[in-house]
Amino acid sequence: MKKLFPFLVLIVLISQAPAQTTWSVRFSNAILNRYKPTINALTNKGWEYSNSIVLRGIEKTYQATGDTNYLNYIKAYIDTYVDNTGKISAINLSPTLDKIHPALLCLFLYEKTGLTKYKTAATQIRNYLLTSGNFKTTPDGGYWHKNDNTHAYDNVMMLDGIYMAHTFLAKYGAMFTDNVAIDTAVDQALLIASHVYDNTKKLPYHAWDYSKSKSWANPATGISSEVWSRGLGWYVAALVDILEYLPASHPKYDQLKNLLNDLAAGIKDNQDSATGLWYQVINKQDSAGNYLETSGSGLIIYALKTAVSNGFIDTSYLSVAEKGWAGLQNEVGTYTDGLPQIRSFAPAMSVQDNYLEYTSAPYLPVNCPTATGTQHPHGYCGFLLAASSMEYPVNVYTFVGNGYWSDSTNWNNKIKPPAILPPGNEVIINPANGGVCTLNTSQVVYRSSSVIVNNGKTFSVNSNLVLLK
Repeated sequence: MKKLFPFLVLIVLISQAPAQTTWSVRFSNAILNRYKPTINALTNKGWEYSNSIVLRGIEKTYQATGDTNYLNYIKAYIDTYVDNTGKISAINLSPTLDKIHPALLCLFLYEKTGLTKYKTAATQIRNYLLTSGNFKTTPDGGYWHKNDNTHAYDNVMMLDGIYMAHTFLAKYGAMFTDNVAIDTAVDQALLIASHVYDNTKKLPYHAWDYSKSKSWANPATGISSEVWSRGLGWYVAALVDILEYLPASHPKYDQLKNLLNDLAAGIKDNQDSATGLWYQVINKQDSAGNYLETSGSGLIIYALKTAVSNGFIDTSYLSVAEKGWAGLQNEVGTYTDGLPQIRSFAPAMSVQDNYLEYTSAPYLPVNCPTATGTQHPHGYCGFLLAASSMEYPVNVYTFVGNGYWSDSTNWNNKIKPPAILPPGNEVIINPANGGVCTLNTSQVVYRSSSVIVNNGKTFSVNSNLVLLK
C-alpha cells in the first residue's frame, strides 16, 4: 500500500492552475456550461444515479486539476437535497439502489470541506440501505435492485446495483471503520458473481432472478440471456473501486481480486480488434444489429487502467486500456455549441428478454447532447471516468536511488521532476534498499499533484516544499 507523504515544510499560496486541454477538462467544462445551475438540468432525475454518475467523473477531474469550479458544481447539486443539518428529505428517497449512488458525493464533499453535514447525510443513506428495513433481499441475501409497486425487480439482482450502492458502502466503511458496510459491499459483489458469472466465457450476464419467473430469466438458472456492455462496465468499475478501499488483509480480498483478473481476461478476449472498443452485447460482435457501445467501453477502460495502476491485474492489460482509449476518442464529436459530444452509447435501459431487444429500438445508440428527445447521461460518465484514468497522472517521476533530489541519476530514466510540478503529476519516492531521498532544493507542487512515499522508504525534507492551490 502506498501513502501520501505528510509535508513537513509547507507554504500555501493561492494560484490558478495552468490551462488544461485534456478531454477530462474539456468535457467537464462543457457540462458546467450546458447544465445550470446543477447537473439536474440534464436529467431532471433529482437525487438519483443519473446525475451522480456524471458528477463522479467531474470529481475525478477535480482531483486531477484542483479546479474549484468542479468542486463547487458538485456541492451545488448535493446542497439541493442535503440541508444544513445533513438531512436528506424522505421525498428524495425510495428503496432502489439507484438512489444510493449520490451518497458517494457526500463522502467526497466531507473529505474536501470537513463539513459534518456531509458525513451526516452519508450516514443517513448508509442506515437507509442497511438498517431501515426498506430494502428487501433474496433468500440468499442479495439486495433487490428495486422494491417498488411494479414488482419488476422483485428478487432481482443486477450488475448495475453493485456500482450504484456498494462502491459507496465500501468507501464509507473505509472512512469510518465500519466493517458492516465494507463486508456488505464485498459480499454483494461476490454473491451476484456466484449467480451470473460464466467461467467459460469469463464474463457475467446482466441479471439474475431468484424466482426464475421473469420473462428474461432462464427458467432453470434465473440468469438473463446476454452480457451487456454497460452492465459489465458498471460491475468491473465497482470491483476496482471496492478493492481500492479494501485492506489487503480482508479475508475476501484475494477472492475479489481473482474475480477481477478473470473478468479482465474475458474483457481482453472480446475487445474489437479494429477499434479497441466493446460491443453492446459484448461477446456477439458478429451478430446482426450489434453496435460498438462507448459508455460500457469507457467504464471498462477506467477499470482496467485503475486496476493496473493499483497492481490488481497484470501490467499487460495497460495496452488493452490504451487501445480502448484510442478508440473511444474517435467517438468524440463537436456539438452545435462548439463543445464536445460523446457518441454511440446505449440509452438508459434495464435487463431485456433477448439479444434482439438489447440491439434494436428503443435501445439503439444515442449521442449526448442530442438535438431532440431525452438527454442520456451515461455517455458522459463512461467517457469522463476513462479520461480521468488515462490522462492522469500526466507524468510519473520515480526516485529510485540514494541521495539528493536534485541529482538526476537518482531518478528513473534520469528524469527528475520540474522545479514546479504542474497539476495532475505524481512523484513516487522509492529509494534503493537502505537509501534515502533527500529534498535539497525548493520544490513546488500543485495541490492536484502528489508526492507518494512507498512503505518502508525514507524521505528527508531539508528544503522548502511548497504546495500551490
